[in-house]
Amino acid sequence: MSKRAPPRVIAFEEGATPVPVARPPKLARSVFHVASALLALALIRVLPGRVWLAATAGAFALAAWTMEIARRRSSRANTWLMRMFGPVAHDHERHRTNSSTWYVTALALLAAFAPLRGAELGVLVLGIADPAAGLVGRRFGRTRLRADRSLEGSLAFFVTGFGVSFAWLVATGDGASSAAWLAAIAGLTGAVTELAAGRRFDDNFVVPVSIAAVVGVWLTQR
Repeated sequence: MSKRAPPRVIAFEEGATPVPVARPPKLARSVFHVASALLALALIRVLPGRVWLAATAGAFALAAWTMEIARRRSSRANTWLMRMFGPVAHDHERHRTNSSTWYVTALALLAAFAPLRGAELGVLVLGIADPAAGLVGRRFGRTRLRADRSLEGSLAFFVTGFGVSFAWLVATGDGASSAAWLAAIAGLTGAVTELAAGRRFDDNFVVPVSIAAVVGVWLTQR
């Protein structure tokens, strides 16, 4: 989320009158991003085992996709849901799958298949490094890379991802040396994935899944 494209005006149905949707305040969406990550991290730590974690994440994913189906079948449902989530929704999410839906889908996959250490780093890096990259990219982004990403935003993503991963790993029992390597892998994987995703893939899905996969491979080779 190094830097986003300007708001677009899109019609819900072909032939309908386009209605502009205001972008949410950056702070509101960033706070929601961080809070969602902390909630996911707490569930990973608190729930008693993989079955509970998978069931809880699966329930969130099921609820999210149920709302997506309702939105597609009813313009009234779409309007109501977008009004409810308006403070943290982007304009394009009125007409496309919501980023939160992709996020809880990623959580369901992580809960079912990923090593828990990888899942922790995946949600932590996305939740904190992604908003940081957006803030830096919007204010200081000058070197364009691809899509709406900037070099400055991507560097902020890596540095923040490394920092929060290292702090978390050390705080939860890893030694400084192993934590530094793992944090660097998580931060770099997240930054590269977020850059490669561009506008084609939702980074709320691909970033945590990619981090968990790479961290899992790294841990099995140790």
